[in-house]
Amino acid sequence: MSTERTNWRDERLSKWHQNIGADCPAVDLDFLLVEYDRGEAMALVEYKHHRCRRPTFQEPSYAALRDLCAGAEIPLICCIYSDDLTTWDAYPLNIHAELWLNGPTQLTENQWIDLLYRIRGRITPPQFLIQLETKIKSVIQ
Repeated sequence: MSTERTNWRDERLSKWHQNIGADCPAVDLDFLLVEYDRGEAMALVEYKHHRCRRPTFQEPSYAALRDLCAGAEIPLICCIYSDDLTTWDAYPLNIHAELWLNGPTQLTENQWIDLLYRIRGRITPPQFLIQLETKIKSVIQ
């Protein structure tokens, strides 16, 4: 287990877990969300800021996440987002995610949101996408 890098989380818990032994590994992830619909897990997404350390998806922590998602038969995606939330680099990390993404894919905010709706079996409301386009144009100008 690596040392606490940011010092804003509960460092005591991190140190406690490090001290209980190498045979009891754990990892804290950047921003892991269960994307769900009506109480049913639809996908597991680890969101990472674009300035983060680029993950190595062969790490044991990702193997553990793949194991969880395989049992639940849901996509596992790592999504690296830009500061202004207009660019989303999505990495499919299991076969369920590959059904939605054909390899690593750079998406716009609208495309990412549309993907999240489609994974849930829903249609993105058109008025929502129009609002996003307006927001993006105001940020850019």
